[in-house]
Amino acid sequence: MGSGPAATIARHREGRAWTLGSPVAIHGLVRRALFLYIFFVILGQQGTFLLVAGLGMDFDPAWMVWILPAVVPISLAVWRLWAERGRLASYALTPWPLWAVTGALLFGFWAGTYFFVGLVTDPARATLLPPELDRFDRFVPFEPSYVFLYLTVYPLFLLPFLHARRPGTVVRFAVGSVVMLLVSYGVFLGMPVTFPRPSLPETWSSFPVWVLQIVHGQDPPWNCLPSTHCAVALLAALAIYESDRRLGVWALVTALSIAVSTVFTKQHYIVDALAGFALAGLTYWAVWWMWQNPSRLPEPARRIVREESGE
Repeated sequence: MGSGPAATIARHREGRAWTLGSPVAIHGLVRRALFLYIFFVILGQQGTFLLVAGLGMDFDPAWMVWILPAVVPISLAVWRLWAERGRLASYALTPWPLWAVTGALLFGFWAGTYFFVGLVTDPARATLLPPELDRFDRFVPFEPSYVFLYLTVYPLFLLPFLHARRPGTVVRFAVGSVVMLLVSYGVFLGMPVTFPRPSLPETWSSFPVWVLQIVHGQDPPWNCLPSTHCAVALLAALAIYESDRRLGVWALVTALSIAVSTVFTKQHYIVDALAGFALAGLTYWAVWWMWQNPSRLPEPARRIVREESGE
């Protein structure tokens, strides 16, 4: 089987013994812990949406800012880590900077550039969507409770870096994300489209309204077409599906729920969501096609292709 980090990880995946003090086991522990934490953060937000929208429940933000991002996901992550303690090394992926550093840098690029584009865009240049393209939006009610689904896109973006089983999946997702975001930001700058958001009460009235007020305060209303929320969600879901079919189905449903949330929170037009999905699908196909034709790839990428094919 050979030696080195990749071979060591392969032996662990075959079920051989490991010790918590080994570098591979620590690597796998960290990566799995981050994945589980983020996964349960998403489930917590989805559960909150069901309680608020389905059962009409409301919550005190002073408690929820601790429960949603800390108490629930950390408790569940610790439980799963203990249950999986015998196979944590199998979750390692070398080289570790590929998923750790690349994931952090790309998340910063996505968020930072998005807000920078919104900052430099002149609101006077932003136009509403033509009436013939938003005729169906008027039939969609304004539902602040969907903000919990809307926010799941941020943790979902990180899951491919933490769950991919092959370096190639991470590389394709990273390259696709950069290309897709650059195209989106170019459209935002050249043809800004805005959405007339409904007004929210200035004082606290409910937990979902409180959260949506924060979103409105940070998110410029003219980075609309295409929806990067929808584009990022679908591209991440497709990357997850590559590695894990069952989890991938959940991720695709989550991406669809994010698209629905952009419309019900009145953050986007329906056309924005469809354009975001179309951009993600086209980007995924283009990157995958290039990956199947290694001669068109730079040498580092060709090396990864050769390693994954066993050459």
